Amino acid sequence: MDEAMASVPAQETDNGSGTPAGSARKAALPAEWTRLLAGLSVAFQPIVQMRTGRCHGMEALLRGLERSPFASPNDLLDAACMQGLLAEVECALHAKAVAAFRALDHWPNAKLFLNIDARVVGVAGSPWLAPFAPAPFAPDGGAPDPRLTISLEISERRELRPDHSIEQAIDRYRQAGIGVALDDFGVGFAGLRLLYESKPDYLKIDRYFIDGIDQDTRKRAIAHALVSYAHALGILIIAEGVETEKEFHTCRDLGCDFAQGYLIARPSLELRAVPERYGIVEELNRQDRRKPNETRLRLSEVIERQPPLAVNSPKTELLEYFRGDNSPSIAPIVDRQQRPLGLIRERDLKRFVYSRFGSELLRNKGLGDTLLDLVVKSPVCDISTPLDQVIEAFSAEEASDGIIIIEGGEYAGFLSSGALIRLVHERNLAMAADQNPLTRLPGNAAIVRHIERALQEQDRRHVLAYLDFDNFKPFNDRFGFRQGDRAILMFSERLKAWASGNGGFAGHIGGDDFFVALSGAEEEDALARMADLVAQFRSDAESLYDPEAREAGCFEGKDRYGAVRRFPLLSASGVAVVIAPGPHRLTSDAINTAIAGHKAIAKESPDKLCTVHLPHSLDPLPCGAGEG
Repeated sequence: MDEAMASVPAQETDNGSGTPAGSARKAALPAEWTRLLAGLSVAFQPIVQMRTGRCHGMEALLRGLERSPFASPNDLLDAACMQGLLAEVECALHAKAVAAFRALDHWPNAKLFLNIDARVVGVAGSPWLAPFAPAPFAPDGGAPDPRLTISLEISERRELRPDHSIEQAIDRYRQAGIGVALDDFGVGFAGLRLLYESKPDYLKIDRYFIDGIDQDTRKRAIAHALVSYAHALGILIIAEGVETEKEFHTCRDLGCDFAQGYLIARPSLELRAVPERYGIVEELNRQDRRKPNETRLRLSEVIERQPPLAVNSPKTELLEYFRGDNSPSIAPIVDRQQRPLGLIRERDLKRFVYSRFGSELLRNKGLGDTLLDLVVKSPVCDISTPLDQVIEAFSAEEASDGIIIIEGGEYAGFLSSGALIRLVHERNLAMAADQNPLTRLPGNAAIVRHIERALQEQDRRHVLAYLDFDNFKPFNDRFGFRQGDRAILMFSERLKAWASGNGGFAGHIGGDDFFVALSGAEEEDALARMADLVAQFRSDAESLYDPEAREAGCFEGKDRYGAVRRFPLLSASGVAVVIAPGPHRLTSDAINTAIAGHKAIAKESPDKLCTVHLPHSLDPLPCGAGEG
């Protein structure tokens, strides 16, 4: 992906006069810098809502450096920093981007995303610490255009000075109505510290984690954790560098709110207007024929569709919002693009609401001029977020009032604590009815639902495996049901750890029959992980025997005809059905038939696994590299 304007790293330097690098020491740029920057251009790349295709914002990107002495934005900013002009250069670049953005038709419908070098964030004297509006956005010294909504992107690629007052700077941005996005997250070294101190409105997951995420379970696990953590703090997620349809669907299903990348649109110097929507995203969502997940349907039923208040509303509107016996106890607050900013709670306003002079007090300039001063951050979850993640978000300390629900990045409703408790109760009852009583793993109904969902998701690969024990009946007869239950519990715990570590699914059909599934991974990797699972259990099961049996590698027991003979130590074997990406008409019955027809082959295989490819072939392949 192209490098963003003013977002690349540079060496920490001092300008030689004792003034911190990046300080706004000079009021104007030297003539040579003015001429150089005048020769540069601004391109725009859209940031779009993943479920609607609506254009949420435009990121400004620097172009034309090939006509300058600098090979990259990195070199330009380093040179400016060495001359003590970093803040002035940033101001000039931002002013240039603002002017180009305002020249576009329909520009008030989108947010402008501007990158800012971390070296000027929180530096004393910087124009980004102005009391009301940073200088580039109100160059004439007056108030900025209220139609201009801006989010500054702070890159994680640079280490911040220990003495930087990040929180103070961010507070000033918000007082000016400017949002904050944390850019390049996951590839720098500021990491969680910067996430904690910046309290961003947006978190941009770096392209490194998006590239091939549909085939990489570890990247999906990391992205899943980032999305869950960010949403619990009320932060929205932007997936950077989305270039393929599979990456798009994976990021959307993980809960990312917005996408940016070549799949949607490349950075453009020729843009004349801000599009309302992007057809490629609408088409991708139309092509997705999967049924809405159960959580989405249930959340749609229980959320309260109470109207939000715009952040620029007069504070006196709060009095009307909370007036009356049946009025809500919280007011969701949104920006001009319906993005949730948080909540205002009635209990925090009681001294105004119940005061004879409440309206006059709320008009008091000492209390701030916008509703933003009264907003409390709230966890945010997409309406398709799995219920477990919703519960996790609710467990956050700030979530005592409930959770804001969004759809397509926009406010959809509010999930109160009471409604969430009802959902948790329903889920617990359903799980209790469907769990295996011994292992507490999902039972047959959940397994069937998982297979059906996998068959609907035809845009990625699925590996569905049936596993059972070898020679379990003679083992159970010889050592007793208690020891048999120990073996089943031992294997179930191994399955739970395996599913959790690989982002997979594990279920218990009954007895010694189990089911595991892994979606979106490369075939060779998925089969290797399942082979490792089987091998680990073979080693675990040795602890169930006495030293003599372990040394002999077998035990004596009766076969099905009552004859006494030797049996190998307990192990597991399985049939792995691989469903390749692409259209098919497979059913769960076809999966069961394939499994039943290859159990015997799996038990005779050296690594105890047999691989079946559907729908292309029903021929068994030994596991390993996924080849015959």
